[in-house]
Amino acid sequence: MLPIPRNYEIYPAVVPADKSTAMTVVPTEKAFLFFEGEEYVLTVIGMNNDDSYYQVSTHETLSLIAKDGVLRFDHTFADEQEYLLILQYGEKVLAELHVYSLYEDLYQLNPLKGDFHSHSYRSDGKRDPSAEAGHYREQGYDFYALTDHNRYHSGGEIDETYAGLHTGFTRVFGEEVHCPGSVIHIVHVGGKRSVTDRYVHDRENYEREIADYQTRVPAHIPEQYRDRYAKAMWATDEIHKAGGIAIFPHPYWRPGKSRLYNVRDEFAEILLMSGLFDAYELIGGMKRDGNNRSVVLWSELRSKGLNIPVVGSSDVHGMERSEVFPHQFTICFATANENDAIVDAVKQGLSVAVEATGDEYERHYRCYGGLRLVSYAQFLLKYYYPMMQRITHGIGVAMRAYAMSDAPAELVTLQAEYADKVADRYFGKAEPKLPDAAIIAFENKWREVQLNGPITKGSSIDTGIVNRQI
Repeated sequence: MLPIPRNYEIYPAVVPADKSTAMTVVPTEKAFLFFEGEEYVLTVIGMNNDDSYYQVSTHETLSLIAKDGVLRFDHTFADEQEYLLILQYGEKVLAELHVYSLYEDLYQLNPLKGDFHSHSYRSDGKRDPSAEAGHYREQGYDFYALTDHNRYHSGGEIDETYAGLHTGFTRVFGEEVHCPGSVIHIVHVGGKRSVTDRYVHDRENYEREIADYQTRVPAHIPEQYRDRYAKAMWATDEIHKAGGIAIFPHPYWRPGKSRLYNVRDEFAEILLMSGLFDAYELIGGMKRDGNNRSVVLWSELRSKGLNIPVVGSSDVHGMERSEVFPHQFTICFATANENDAIVDAVKQGLSVAVEATGDEYERHYRCYGGLRLVSYAQFLLKYYYPMMQRITHGIGVAMRAYAMSDAPAELVTLQAEYADKVADRYFGKAEPKLPDAAIIAFENKWREVQLNGPITKGSSIDTGIVNRQI
């Protein structure tokens, strides 16, 4: 991570729309405490306002008086949109701050960054399951599903390793289902028991059940697809019985010349339009070309009436210099960061598929889903998640050390508790941390030293009057 220092933050940064909210602008370092009793100007601009012409801008200007090193004000942010707040001291612009106002239904939900499709060393991945969870937390994820091929129980290693430890991170139940005799992969997420165990440990009964499903395949399904369709029916039914959701993944994944994975376009359309699946892995481990085709397919089918929730997943196998992790993921808007709430959020369509491009100097995100969710997600990706990753990075590193008995539990829990505090302040669930008397006294002492010194720039000294806000 590259440094991205900011002099000021505003809390809360996500607020209820059309309601008066108590706001606080807080310095992030002692040197930037506001001058007591001085006037500052804050210009509030709605980014989705209805301006009639270029030179006619709809905005509000607030005059604020500093007290105890911070700025406080009450404000009503109208409608659901992003706001740009320009903070000035005299003619000098000190900062640009950003606030997002939400209608109540979305405001009460928690935005969670996660991955619904991944693999560990227990199938064909390269990482230990417990360490993999630490890598995810290090990259700012709130949850992930370990979906090893035909293996449900490897996720239990993660639960056992971190049992009783507060990490702020959720391991969602999962497995990748490969019905014998079918090339179709199905990602099972959230269910309370394994589906793959049914055909791994009781193949004979599985075959009998498939024979029954073959008699129930709809008449309009072409003959060449009927067997695979029957197996998809069986798998999705079993996933639902287990309490999970069935995700249709990576139709355009190509594993290599020696093996071919292909779901013919016609058959992919049949499966997506069938109603068997709860979500579509719109962005997945297909890299750029495959994801592009996937988005085009989704767009075409939406014009034909497809209405299916979308997710983004990495399908990660190896994390070092990966093209997919942490560049492909989902943002869910859930009532809580726990298995059932995350699954329910996807079922309700409260998810956005995300694909990141660029590098650490400049990161760009393509988000897919409903316009309302995508607009909010873009805001979070620009301002919230980078801030949180600087905290969760340490949690993930400590988790991996703890898993190898190389760090105490307290190292993980203290960092996780701090991450909770920051998130609560950001979303208005807790008051911001204000500078106390000791911090104010410290800064006043050293500010006096500074103001009594020369104005200097490099090696030159200016004898003019010191008059500036740092």
